[in-house]
Amino acid sequence: MENSLLSVIIPARNEIYLEKTLRSVLDAARGDIEIIAVLDGYLPDPPIEMNDNRVTFIHYAESIGQRAAINEAVKVSNGKYIMKLDAHCVVDEGFDVKLAADCEPDWTVVPRMYNLDVTTWQPKLHKRTDYMYFTSMASSKPFRAMYYGRGGNKLNDTMIDDTMCCMGPCWFMHKDRFISQGGCDEQHGGWGQQGIEVALKAWLSGGALKVNKNTWFAHWFRGGGVPEGHKAGFPYSLKEKTVEKARQHSQDLWLNDKWPPAKRKLNWVIDKFNPPGWRTATFDKKAYYNATINRPNRHNLTNKAHWMGVPVIKYPGDMMLYQEIIFKNKPDILVETGSDWGGSALFFAHVFDAIGHGQVVTIDKRVKDRPQHPRITYVTGKSTDSEVMATVRKMTEGKATMVSLDSCHVRRHVKRELMRYGPLVTKGQYMVVEDTNYPEVGGVDGPDEAVQWYLRRTKDFVADPLEQKWIFSTNPGGWLRKK
Repeated sequence: MENSLLSVIIPARNEIYLEKTLRSVLDAARGDIEIIAVLDGYLPDPPIEMNDNRVTFIHYAESIGQRAAINEAVKVSNGKYIMKLDAHCVVDEGFDVKLAADCEPDWTVVPRMYNLDVTTWQPKLHKRTDYMYFTSMASSKPFRAMYYGRGGNKLNDTMIDDTMCCMGPCWFMHKDRFISQGGCDEQHGGWGQQGIEVALKAWLSGGALKVNKNTWFAHWFRGGGVPEGHKAGFPYSLKEKTVEKARQHSQDLWLNDKWPPAKRKLNWVIDKFNPPGWRTATFDKKAYYNATINRPNRHNLTNKAHWMGVPVIKYPGDMMLYQEIIFKNKPDILVETGSDWGGSALFFAHVFDAIGHGQVVTIDKRVKDRPQHPRITYVTGKSTDSEVMATVRKMTEGKATMVSLDSCHVRRHVKRELMRYGPLVTKGQYMVVEDTNYPEVGGVDGPDEAVQWYLRRTKDFVADPLEQKWIFSTNPGGWLRKK
């Protein structure tokens, strides 16, 4: 009979829920399984009393790291399939046979994921994730696995479906496939970027990464919800330089197409999924990756910039693009949403001084001590409020108008701004949507998603790829020119 044994690999270090995880796997399995739990640099206290010949413990007195622990466990495993599982998870009844039933030899498969409530040891059904993507280097969280908006779900009834990325807590594949991919790449270090590695090995090898919604696992995210007497958070110290080592190796390996077994290029994956923030059609992706691989996040790029001593929350290269647009098109009025400290409004006013023409109308719901200038008018209120809109319409009536949207960056708000301010922009002028390099803001889709939505619904604007001038922009695809 063909071997259908599943080897469940559980790396564990200072884990308080290992025994409960082991029992969940044993109780839920409906086929032949073995569990190999790697005690990486610790022994459970109290000891785990597990009288089940399906469970094997491997103990290392000194920690070797999660990736090495997985590799060592696979070496002694006997299964046709392997499944890596974190040591703080619950699995669905029959998870093993359901995953094996739909796993082609060149697939890596992840079950549907829920958040785990460890106080009840039950999945949080409202916290479900089916699909993930990885962010661009221009993101606020560069090159990391990310959820699709609130809850991480896309509306799709396909039960076995492609997913661009996954997290690292649970994945399933043929053992031969894992070995042919070189196992876990220990050059990352012991921990970090596992979801990116699993996903890109799946796709770049010529295979696929699939989500199987017919089964699930629930994973404890360490932010809280722990019983009395236990602490939330990581169970061992993890230095930032260790995490950064994994990120740097991951970025260099995948963004520069350095994985030797690859049959596809990274661009193939980007083109297939077109994830938020990547803008695959507007510029040379390779040049973009190389130019941004070591850059700090957007906040660090802008929070130290000043114009004439006033803080300006814009990337300096984008300010150069603004002055080019203003000089060329000479709008009568530039409407800005999001005044903040007034640095960008002062910059625009000084550009208008230089050309001898133009006014700035800048809107913010907060009152601050901002610089005064004869070309600047401050409007207090929420940018989408009817009273504010009435004031702005009156000020822009009959005048050549340009708009810069730089207030709240949540997709819903940006959509409202686009619908309200788009009609104010006159032919040939620009509406600039700031921070489209953010694929998400606080777990919700960001400006990039709003721009794509808007351009599908209007024929009045076209995205002008001005970011090509400077390789990097915080507004890729957000320079919208009215036809």
